[in-house]
Amino acid sequence: MRTLYWRSWRTFWYNTKKRQNQRGNYKMLHHKSMPYRRLAMLTLALVMLVALISACGKKDGGTVLATYKGGEVTDKEFDKYIAFQTIMGNQMAMYVSIPQFKEQIVKQYIISKELIKGVSEEDKKKAKTAADTFKKQLETARNTQADLKQHMEDSDLSVKEAVALFQEASEFQSYYAAKGEEFKPKVTEDEIKAEYAKDPSDFNEVTVRHILIKVNDPQTGPVRTDEEALKIAKEVKAKLDAGGDWKELAKQYSEDDGSKENGGLYEKQKAGGWVAGFKEAANTQEIGKIGEPVQSEFGYHVMKVESRVATPYEKLSDTDKDGIRIAIASVKVNEFLTAEQDKLEIKVTLPEEPSPSASGTPSASPSASPSASPSASPSASPSAAAK
Repeated sequence: MRTLYWRSWRTFWYNTKKRQNQRGNYKMLHHKSMPYRRLAMLTLALVMLVALISACGKKDGGTVLATYKGGEVTDKEFDKYIAFQTIMGNQMAMYVSIPQFKEQIVKQYIISKELIKGVSEEDKKKAKTAADTFKKQLETARNTQADLKQHMEDSDLSVKEAVALFQEASEFQSYYAAKGEEFKPKVTEDEIKAEYAKDPSDFNEVTVRHILIKVNDPQTGPVRTDEEALKIAKEVKAKLDAGGDWKELAKQYSEDDGSKENGGLYEKQKAGGWVAGFKEAANTQEIGKIGEPVQSEFGYHVMKVESRVATPYEKLSDTDKDGIRIAIASVKVNEFLTAEQDKLEIKVTLPEEPSPSASGTPSASPSASPSASPSASPSASPSAAAK
């Protein structure tokens, strides 16, 4: 649990560096590579980064939620931070209703705003430039989207405060990336070999065709039910089994913009770059055969693996090794951040949770309590938050 809240930053830095080195189109299938909710018009590249960082600026009273060496955090300050998370569509806003997660989010909030005090003046200037652009986008969206405006008013979150949060997010992005680069040269060859050995299949070079029928869209949310998507996927498979043309059917059915115009083709790609369900099928499905529809976080894929070649460690490219080096360095950054957190001696005091029997009515609706499932629906949009 202690290291969970740094995972999004680790994933961001790792995937950013890996995409800089990779070739090929992962527009739909790459790990979390797309903005998450419909407020994409508000975002720069930093939008996905705000999930685990930043501060709230000026305090306006409230109950002390946490103390640490050098300061304290009130519930009002933290609530504005969460309101900002909701605007950006980040999943942490959902998890805050779970006490164990909320405590960890409070701690990361504190360590993040403390560490950005060490950011260089150059990085601060870059963050200010990004924040100025974000301000214009936010003001436009607030003036044109009633649900966003209402959410900000209900949360007592001003544009100025939101922009300050965004700027601090940008500063921490720079801090985290710099730390990653600092640890990279310290990664040894033995560590790289050990990391590779954990899952060599990530480095299989796979050529695959697929047609995606969406259940969820990273930008707009739910598209259709699982049942509806699976039914369409089975229809597509039946047409392919009957001799249907991949190019024609991909154009007609596929909702993967990265491959639909190319017959659903991803050619000679490393399997480790794909999301879990797709990767598993790419690594195990019988070559040359159209498999049963495969489920991923996006929906259902009708897939045909055309080739699959293993890559032994000795054959890894410098780019592959650098990707592993980045992943290992990101773990070291995570350990560093945890150590820095310990130095602050953070003490979080959460309100007492109501007893299950407090209502006196055992048959009370379970929907009255927040979901504790990490796999529940992603963070609410401003329109949902405003209801």
